[in-house]
Amino acid sequence: MGISPERMEDKGKMKNRRMTGKNWKHSRSILLLLVGLFVCGLCLIHGSVAEKASFHLPIIEADETSSSGLKATWSCVYFGQYPSVEIVGDAWDAVDEYALQPGDVCRDEALYAELSAADWKDNMTERNGVSYLRVGLNKAPGVDIREQHYNWSYEQPWHYFEITPIRWRVLDVRENQALLLADRLLDCVPFHRTDEEITWGESTLRDWLNGYGEYAGAGFIDRAFSGTEQDAILSTNCRNRANQDYGTDSGADTIDRVFILSNEEVFEGENAQRYGFHAGRDYDDPAKRFTSTLYAKCMGTWWSPVDEYAGNSFWFMRTSGYTARSVTYVCDFGYIYSRGTLVTCADAGILPAIWVDLDRADLSDAGERTSLDILHLSKQDEPGETPVALQNPTVIRDASQPGGAYTIWNAIAFGTYPQEEVRETEDAAVLARLKAFGDSREEVTLDDIRYIRLEDRWFRSSPIIWRVLEVSGGTALLMSDRGLDCVSYNDEYQDVFWENSDVRQWLNESFLKTAFTEEDIRSIIVSSVPNDINYYFGTACGSGTHDAVFLLSEGEVFSSAKAEAYGFRPSDGIPDPGRKIKPTAYAAARGAWQSQKKETPGRGFWILRTNGYTRDNIVYVGEKGYLYNRGIPVTCADAIIVPAIRINLGAAAYSRVEDISFFTE
Repeated sequence: MGISPERMEDKGKMKNRRMTGKNWKHSRSILLLLVGLFVCGLCLIHGSVAEKASFHLPIIEADETSSSGLKATWSCVYFGQYPSVEIVGDAWDAVDEYALQPGDVCRDEALYAELSAADWKDNMTERNGVSYLRVGLNKAPGVDIREQHYNWSYEQPWHYFEITPIRWRVLDVRENQALLLADRLLDCVPFHRTDEEITWGESTLRDWLNGYGEYAGAGFIDRAFSGTEQDAILSTNCRNRANQDYGTDSGADTIDRVFILSNEEVFEGENAQRYGFHAGRDYDDPAKRFTSTLYAKCMGTWWSPVDEYAGNSFWFMRTSGYTARSVTYVCDFGYIYSRGTLVTCADAGILPAIWVDLDRADLSDAGERTSLDILHLSKQDEPGETPVALQNPTVIRDASQPGGAYTIWNAIAFGTYPQEEVRETEDAAVLARLKAFGDSREEVTLDDIRYIRLEDRWFRSSPIIWRVLEVSGGTALLMSDRGLDCVSYNDEYQDVFWENSDVRQWLNESFLKTAFTEEDIRSIIVSSVPNDINYYFGTACGSGTHDAVFLLSEGEVFSSAKAEAYGFRPSDGIPDPGRKIKPTAYAAARGAWQSQKKETPGRGFWILRTNGYTRDNIVYVGEKGYLYNRGIPVTCADAIIVPAIRINLGAAAYSRVEDISFFTE
């Protein structure tokens, strides 16, 4: 059913939605607008907004370069105005260069000086028919320097923004009405002011967008649209279905003129693909990726530092998360986090949507936008680069094997880690050189090979061998073929989720820096890591995370179609040979247990990131390849660590090695 526009107006509220003398008054004169655009050299970006809009429904096509396999093309229109472009002098470095879009910054010393000396009323002024807003430190989310956040400073107490036309994507057209979605994240406002159980209907964000309650006359609708434009915005029946994953109530349906999208409209419902989105969440969908305006960044929006998604931000939806104190969001990758984040989250972007009456809305043409426009060129895409071909796991049917099949994985070497012990019988000369350092060195490099000392034993760093679990969109998901180390999931015996675990911190700090060069790290994708409940016991496993290195989950190893696609048997009752893992000699020296039995010689057991039957336990895979979803205490000190990473195949310096199957030792 989705959202349906209806001509419903609450006259009592409408009185508060008209422009007042304290709000922005925008001239629609084309001449004055062009003068303003000329001041900041933006004419080429906005185009001629005088041209009447003609548009089409989203066009969906197959495209191999997209991680979802689809390309969406939307018509775009200009309607309303909002602060966007910052006017700066020469000395300005508030935002990382990679996070800026063309036209975000207008470097004009003369205009900056003029605005600095201007007369301001309610922090508004006008020059040559163009309106400007100034934002002071009192409006800043915080002046502390935080990575991937706007850098406020006391030396620059005011920041000046030009108010420019808002560009919208046309998601739907029905008779004389059109559904518009902002082309960029326009602002940054928490879903709700206080940490409490709340739904869209009572949220601070809904009030702010629509000018309800304390925001009467000063909401987004008042600031972005003239009185005539507001008259063209339709009251819309916003259906608020419960979260389909967790059953969390999302509140009663509401009637709003400005809203944000829901889970149903973005991936669960019949209209998701009609609107141009991939109708599911199994992909990091480019159609769901958005950048934030510079004004939104100034107001607190976070941006991604990851090469493939550099500058993208994450955005709220109006569906509740796994609890009534959380709200669903879409991350910088375009992946749905149905578990959600706290309603008080203060650095998500806001992506408004409206239905307009086409007979009354003065829309002007803004060209087209495709879902591939946001993709970043990687080395793999550059001429002359031919990456080594990798394939998804191949399952071979074989009745003699547990589960009636076995898997062959492509394998690569990438990064290095201490693995094999330097022994007197095999390399006496090297061992003698190493022992000459005595206890003075923990790490030594000889002949370009790194060695690590554990007490009086030395271990040689060698290439890490990884199984290729999935190849998708120029990336590969990898799992180490051996247990590389022995670290407890958490130092203290307590309830703990992956997001707060000691092993997560260790993997993304100590292990990452030990195993990979700086160049390697740049090719590792910071992945969206969902943390679903324990399949058997229903134990909660915390929020999703963003990690460069992570452990696999219960669902990725046995209890889903994804596990089967990765080459594992989708059952915990099968001694899957593909789940049998050996520790390296280094991991064994660090404390990893090894089986001494004839049927499982040298095998260890390895922990996953899913909680067991209680939150102070963690699921693990035993030496026979069975999965134990009841778990083991989080302080267990002799399990092996089997890291997983996702790499950009076009940027990573890896080499192909022999395929891996249960025959491989």
